[in-house]
Amino acid sequence: MSPEPKIPRKYPRVRAPKGMWVGWKSAKQTCTSLAEVMGLGGLFLHTANPPSEGSSIELIFDLPTGQVRARAIVRSLQPNKGMGIQFVQMRPEDRAKLNKYLSLPELSLVVDEVIPSAAGAKPASIHSVHSARFYLALSLQSEEAAQRRFERDLRQLIELTGKGTYYQLLGVTSESPLTQIKKSYHALARKFHPDAHMGNLSLDAPVKDLMVIITEAYRTLENQEKRTAYDKRLAARGGFSMHREKTNIEESIQEWLKRANQCLRARNFVGSVVWLRKCIQVSPDNALYHATLARSLSTIPQYHDEAVDHFQKAIKLDPWREPIYLHFAELLQEMELPERALEVYSQLLEFNPTHVQARERLAVLAAQAKASKHSARPHLFGRKS
Repeated sequence: MSPEPKIPRKYPRVRAPKGMWVGWKSAKQTCTSLAEVMGLGGLFLHTANPPSEGSSIELIFDLPTGQVRARAIVRSLQPNKGMGIQFVQMRPEDRAKLNKYLSLPELSLVVDEVIPSAAGAKPASIHSVHSARFYLALSLQSEEAAQRRFERDLRQLIELTGKGTYYQLLGVTSESPLTQIKKSYHALARKFHPDAHMGNLSLDAPVKDLMVIITEAYRTLENQEKRTAYDKRLAARGGFSMHREKTNIEESIQEWLKRANQCLRARNFVGSVVWLRKCIQVSPDNALYHATLARSLSTIPQYHDEAVDHFQKAIKLDPWREPIYLHFAELLQEMELPERALEVYSQLLEFNPTHVQARERLAVLAAQAKASKHSARPHLFGRKS
């Protein structure tokens, strides 16, 4: 008989509390599913109709140690059974609740010990315990396999940027309609967006670089004028490489950005505005440049309206970057535009319903609006004596 697979201790996993239901929401559905295996890294949920691999979902579930909310990515699928998900964002207090639950002494019995049925009796549950340990090991192997697939896909796309076309990168053809191009881009953005891989430092730089090129490809193909010009270049050159050597302009942008960051560290916001405007003039489709410029402009009252414009452009270029919404809403509150701030917080909650800061600030603004409306209501019979 082959030796029983071992579970690395740095990946503690236990069976979920019996009958534990997890509420989850994806872009297309809201469901409640039973959890089977759980750990600090994620869960396995039973569902007959899971989202596609790489989809982002929001979670909420109750543990004996308290309620936990998290954002996660679908990492693996088992037909007619369910999905393995990986946590990618969780508040520190929720992480503490999960860690406390997984550290309960009685839970170690599920994974590492034999549970006797009665004092002095032969262990009755050794088979079930071994089965649980074997299944947990398989679950871990499944997650590791999913991670290897992701890294393989990442390498393939990065290689493609050096020799393929924008169409090949987005997985479409030159005849594909805009709806298909947009759908493919959103799928890639969900899978490779840097915010979904913040816990893996080794992937930070590659996914950021890839997302820059993916976004550039999408912005080119979604715009009919740019797409026509791009097609002409493809026809003239017999193909067009997406990976370009650094030009003098690109080197200039890096230098300007370096100087802007130096100004920001020195809280010289006027100086940072000068350098960031130069970056945007040459690279107008970079969301980070717009967002950083907007934050610098927001510190200067006479530039607040311009800051609003750049925040809006940043969100349009990269609608998944959550801090942009928060900084934008903060500026609107400072400008005493609470209704517009409410709209921005609501936009953020549309794709991340569990965002704590947005929910808290939205509640405060709603309460203030209600109180203001109530205080403005005229007294029919004059003031109370």
